[in-house]
Amino acid sequence: MTAITVLGGGISGLSTAWYLAQKVPANVSIKVIEASSRVGGWIRTDRRHTPIGEIIAEAGPRTLRTGKSPDALSVLELVDDLDLRSHVILSDAQSAAARNRYIYYDGTLNRMPSSLSSLASGLPAAATCLVGGVWRDFTRKSNTPVENDESVHEFIGRRFGQKVDDNLASAVMHGIYAADTKDLSARALLYPFWLADRMGKRGVISGLRKVARVSRARHAGRSVESVDGERRARNPEFWTSVDGASMYSFRGGMQTLPDEMAKKLRERPNVEISTGSKVVAARVGATGKAQIEVDGGRVIESDHVVNTLPLHSMQGVFGSDQTPMLDHTPYSSVVVVNLTYQGKGRTPVDGFGYLVPRASQHESRALGVVFDSCALPEQDTCDVTRVTVMLGGPRFKELFGSKDVEAEAKLLALDTVQRELGIRGDALDVHVTVGTQCIPTYTTGYVDRLQQMHEWTKRQLNGRMSLVGAAYGGPAVPQCVNHARTHVCDHLNLDTLSQSPQCVSGLEEIIKAFDLPA
Repeated sequence: MTAITVLGGGISGLSTAWYLAQKVPANVSIKVIEASSRVGGWIRTDRRHTPIGEIIAEAGPRTLRTGKSPDALSVLELVDDLDLRSHVILSDAQSAAARNRYIYYDGTLNRMPSSLSSLASGLPAAATCLVGGVWRDFTRKSNTPVENDESVHEFIGRRFGQKVDDNLASAVMHGIYAADTKDLSARALLYPFWLADRMGKRGVISGLRKVARVSRARHAGRSVESVDGERRARNPEFWTSVDGASMYSFRGGMQTLPDEMAKKLRERPNVEISTGSKVVAARVGATGKAQIEVDGGRVIESDHVVNTLPLHSMQGVFGSDQTPMLDHTPYSSVVVVNLTYQGKGRTPVDGFGYLVPRASQHESRALGVVFDSCALPEQDTCDVTRVTVMLGGPRFKELFGSKDVEAEAKLLALDTVQRELGIRGDALDVHVTVGTQCIPTYTTGYVDRLQQMHEWTKRQLNGRMSLVGAAYGGPAVPQCVNHARTHVCDHLNLDTLSQSPQCVSGLEEIIKAFDLPA
């Protein structure tokens, strides 16, 4: 019997198992191995009881983006296939949450422009540096370094000036990666701009048109991503409503997605999901197949292994054969504090929330704050205002050190919303989640290490292992889901798994995206 093992039961592992289950016949065994007691990884929704009713608290991602990108469509189609349409709650593209996003700068909330028309009212104080930054890039001669990579901080400072990084870019990277721009790879995270800097005669702006031409040439002949007509015809109301939305979640919270996936997978007789099983070793057995050993001594033999484990969990699993990616990919730790207050509309402005840039670190100790009740009001079943404060990331040691993290985070979060939002009085509920090593940091030199990881992976387990996960194609839920989909559907030859090694890494499409144009 052909056997496939998926390591990790987070969103990447579950998505991989889901697409495998759609593709392989019923006589192919699919095993999902998860170290913790639950599936879903960092997607976690907690139901909390307050004196006036039940509320939900998201410990991880809280919304998903709509749109026509392959990443966004992969999740929407998954939601459709799981019959979760009636559970979806949408945020209209014209809603305050979609249009109003802020940066905390100089002690105030600065609303960022959301469209060209919104520029008519002028730039907020945090963004005035953009004018000088664009002019600087346009007028300054090319000063591209010889090295293949540099930090986001160095790249933006070199071309647009330090203030653009301190006031804006650092805030964005706090929100996505919970990391400092001084540590993040410009080539990996700002690739179109990094490439434009190399192709333009006078810097980034002069090169963007050339980058656009290269992109069009690369994608010539490909159709624009869209929902196929048959799918849309089956559920026209759902897809029409999605077209007018900017983001969405579920009435019961984000955990609805992995829970439903796991439920439907468990209904299949050829799928087994094992929680509480930590992978301790991986090797090649006497038959030439892959063997995965979990704590307790159980050994699972497989024709192919899809590894979705975080890189820090892979240390030591493959013996002494290491690769630089394992040692040079740190993970950020983030503390999420969900605060619930009685009464609606307690935030001073309507919007999705705000991020805190490096320039404001002397004023605020948060990475950012999300206005949950404004973003997704349908999730509130009682008269409350919910906000979430994110702490830690590059300041984790500075803020918490050897302190009781949960107790200190509670104090910091309550102080943050009182000083920065003016929300006073006792909170109905405070829920603290410590996300230790939860987001991979794509450090300088990442793309070169990814190529090395690609070659290393093809050597492992006799060519019977491939990779999917947040450390490769991006940490967002849609990126993880689409990575799983493209790997299973486009790169694994499921008909020959038992006969011959696949010798694919799972990183082919990602590496291709970073190829330099001829």
